[in-house]
Amino acid sequence: MLDFDFRVIAVVMFFIILISIQFTLNKIFLLLREIRAILLTKRDR
Repeated sequence: MLDFDFRVIAVVMFFIILISIQFTLNKIFLLLREIRAILLTKRDR
């Protein structure tokens, strides 16, 4: 029974880590898009 509980906790932790990584990558991606947009507008002028 203890082994089963540990496996469930491990799976839940894995999903939490996966979601947090996805969230972080999404924020970085948005930041890079903003920076690129700023650079493009500066270059056009």
